Amino acid sequence: MTRFSPSDGRELASVAMGDAADVDLAVHSARRAFDSGQWHNLTGLQRGAAIKRLADIIEVRLDEISRVEAEEGGKPITAARSEVQYAIDVFRYAASLAGNISGRLIADTGPDGMGLVLHQPRGVVGLIVPWNYAVTCLVHKLAYALAAGCSTVIKPSEFTPGSTLLIARYAQEAGIPDGQINVVIGEGNSVGEALTSHPLVDMISFTGSTRVGSAIASKCGASLKHCSLELGGKSANIVFDDADLDAAVEGVFIGFTTNGGQECCAGSRILLQNSIADQFVEKLRKRCAETKIGPSLDVGTELGPLIHEQQLKIVTDYIAKGVAEGASLVAGGLRATAGQLEQGLFVEPTLFTDVTPDMSIYREEIFGPVACVLRFEDYDEAIALANDTRYGLANGVWTSNIDKAMAAVRALRSGIIWVNAYLQIVPQLPIGGMKDSGTGRESGLEGLHEFLETKAAFVKLQP
Repeated sequence: MTRFSPSDGRELASVAMGDAADVDLAVHSARRAFDSGQWHNLTGLQRGAAIKRLADIIEVRLDEISRVEAEEGGKPITAARSEVQYAIDVFRYAASLAGNISGRLIADTGPDGMGLVLHQPRGVVGLIVPWNYAVTCLVHKLAYALAAGCSTVIKPSEFTPGSTLLIARYAQEAGIPDGQINVVIGEGNSVGEALTSHPLVDMISFTGSTRVGSAIASKCGASLKHCSLELGGKSANIVFDDADLDAAVEGVFIGFTTNGGQECCAGSRILLQNSIADQFVEKLRKRCAETKIGPSLDVGTELGPLIHEQQLKIVTDYIAKGVAEGASLVAGGLRATAGQLEQGLFVEPTLFTDVTPDMSIYREEIFGPVACVLRFEDYDEAIALANDTRYGLANGVWTSNIDKAMAAVRALRSGIIWVNAYLQIVPQLPIGGMKDSGTGRESGLEGLHEFLETKAAFVKLQP
């Protein structure tokens, strides 16, 4: 397959596409590696040291991998560099956890016995990684799988395989044994299907659409494989009238335009308290108009291109549907084609008002830089509007009242809530969804536990 730049259409690279036979070879490689114990029988500190060396190598090669991530995915180079730096932090955090995998001793089972609880690696895990955050979504899986002692087979997106291939190469340099990381590039209906269905795979970790995640869950259920699914979203950013409006405007803007809106946590439902709604919309409209749209390698670019032509059509069709449904377009709405943008897949930051909760643009995940404004009167209405969705991945709350913020954190039905911030992630915090946004958690201590089986033992003591 040949990959073309979403910024200007030039050819970037050609990659060999795998098939079910390649998956079978990769899975058997991972199985042999796991069964040999070459990795999981190391001490946690030894595994952690190798993972830390991998982080150090990525840090030295940061410019190389950031450029690949920017060019293939179309994200601004500054954002790509931030993503890779975050990946380094994740690997280092996971390395610190590798030496701290603990169990429990149950001492009160009677005078002649005691109980043990152990956590051991699940085995061979299939990691299916999307194109929108090829580095972040990979390390949220790989770092913790390696820390736990698992061996892996990775299916990166065929649109953004470069960063995965580089990290696999760096892992060899770091001393991670052969067979622990196997990569097969290909489409979901061939490589993904074969990986999910393979009898020697013990777990699937998938990030992607709710539709595909549901199908994977069904297949894993049929074979009783463990699965962790980080799926779609339609998140709300709630702005109360006591918020710092300028900070909230910037946070809300970042919430729906980061990575071209191709972000499962995108805050594309903007809920504004009535008393500040008009002022806020005007500020946000101006911020949208000032956005620097440009090629991914331009250091001044804030908003890069969409990933491919199909996604461009999906986004522009949704914009047209919003207008047809009666929403008012107050910013953007067009494909950006001026000057050097002519050959790229760019869409202006798009903002709708006069939106009702039954509109498609309000209820469905668009995966583009498109947001909808709804107004609310009080706290209870805001929470009800935010929770009125089949998704439950993320939400944002903007207020200067800590009591209100903490009440919202408890009341909102999503896996992560940002208060006076948006899309700020740290390795220590788990990420994952409720409802149609998935099951399981990635990153944090909870992310490590996804790759560990719990085992109990009772030991009979001889006095």
